Amino acid sequence: MYRKPDWDARLAAYLEPLRLRPFAWGSHDCCIFAAGAVEAMTGVDPMPEFRGRYSTAIGSARALSRFGKGTLAATLDDKFEPVPAALAHRGDIVMTDGLLGICWGASLFAVGSEGEREGLVMIERRRWTNARGWRVQYGF
Repeated sequence: MYRKPDWDARLAAYLEPLRLRPFAWGSHDCCIFAAGAVEAMTGVDPMPEFRGRYSTAIGSARALSRFGKGTLAATLDDKFEPVPAALAHRGDIVMTDGLLGICWGASLFAVGSEGEREGLVMIERRRWTNARGWRVQYGF
């Protein structure tokens, strides 16, 4: 799976309608959000085995045990090339303190809340802690 030549426009188009969409297990959580971003950039859904398989936190953990590698990080290690989060490029997947999102240069977009507003939140790179990254490959 490789990024399409217009991956940046595809990613921006994917993010726009999600700005105010609230978190929902199994339909708009960090795993489904990041997988959707990768699908937007590459045309390939990297996590089809998880779609429609859970609707709660416990269900998510069960799905990771049944269809993944036990944890979200281990599942991503199996599907993508791990990279230090400090070297993540725009469009790469990043996890910080268990929150998974998409790198947007000096920030990360993830599903969350800011005050009473739910939807996509932006976390500045300098606030990433215990961060891990995974490369979404470029095509040649």
